[in-house]
Amino acid sequence: SVPKQAAAQFGGLSKALSKVKEVHDATKPMSLDEEKGMGRTIAGKLVANYHIYNNDELTRYVNMVGETVAAQAERQDITYHFAILDSDDINALSAPGGYIFITRGALALCEDESELAGVLAHEVGHVAGKHVVHVAAGAKEATSHVNAGQMNDYLNKLAGFALVKIIDQGLAPGDEYDADARGVKYAYQAGYSADGLERFLTKLQAATTEGKHSFWTRTPPPVADRNSRIQKLISDQHWGDANRPKLPDRFAKETAALHG
Repeated sequence: SVPKQAAAQFGGLSKALSKVKEVHDATKPMSLDEEKGMGRTIAGKLVANYHIYNNDELTRYVNMVGETVAAQAERQDITYHFAILDSDDINALSAPGGYIFITRGALALCEDESELAGVLAHEVGHVAGKHVVHVAAGAKEATSHVNAGQMNDYLNKLAGFALVKIIDQGLAPGDEYDADARGVKYAYQAGYSADGLERFLTKLQAATTEGKHSFWTRTPPPVADRNSRIQKLISDQHWGDANRPKLPDRFAKETAALHG
């Protein structure tokens, strides 16, 4: 009958509209609350796995340097948090929402404050560029309808997907180059020597060649390519001021506990 046909057509249209809404919701940009929630979940997983290095003075110092470079970032809609992971591996990593970590091993490899600033500024660059947020978009598309009761599972799924990319597969080379460029800019604008990240990467390459562990060199792009781009950026922007502070003495004093 006509009424039955109309009902069937209406039902088909309703399902189609529902599917359109589902796709639309799945591909909407991640909200700031979602980003912060995913970042907290990733940070929790990192802390549970590596544990925090328990040294209040050194943590205060890392936060001071980190906040100095983070103040130069384009994104100021979040609060940046910095912590030290209790690991000999030479790593630094960031989670959405402003959660940034550096390992004891990476701190010990630095020789001055400008290198530490360059490493932390690189991670701030990942947050400012929303690189991990964009990576998580694939998992978000598969989780279009999330009610309050499902939120923890949803955030765990996004966090797990993002951590695999960060640690095991690495971010896209373009994201790393972008974070390098942003980081060099932030460090320079904060008053540091612009080549701190470049000098750290050179030492990192040597250390991993000798057997140290770091996912920074396990995944692309190669250190040589990154440093070549950093050198060109510094040259093009005329950021090669040799008198810019590196602060080796202050760094040595503040990190003495690592070598004691």
